[in-house]
Amino acid sequence: MPLVSEIKGWIHKHQIHSQLPRFLTIGCIATIISYSVFLICLRIFGIHYLIANIICFIAGISVGYPLNKIWTFKSDSQKKFHHYFTVYLASLFIGLIFLKITVDFIGIIPEIASLLSLGITTCTNFVGTKFFVFKK
Repeated sequence: MPLVSEIKGWIHKHQIHSQLPRFLTIGCIATIISYSVFLICLRIFGIHYLIANIICFIAGISVGYPLNKIWTFKSDSQKKFHHYFTVYLASLFIGLIFLKITVDFIGIIPEIASLLSLGITTCTNFVGTKFFVFKK
């Protein structure tokens, strides 16, 4: 199976086998923090779900960037935040569009729609950080 062998070689060459688990671990930490902020904004302060999502984005990126930089991608560059922010900003817009559609048009409650959007944004975040931000 030459194709399987090529895929395995590509995964190993790009260190995805070691970086993806670390990325997902940090993602879980950042998600717990950002989702908690989302719920606090939504339920305690009564902030609109789209604005709450922007606030939780800031919380998540504040935790995720330094941890991904140091542990996942082992980068010592000081110039990566701009690229990281750009990737996550694009992901934020994708998540906001998804939230708007799922809440306002499909009728899913914001708390669940926000969790669903994480599946999409996790993929875009990993690809963006791996190949745009911390590429070697």
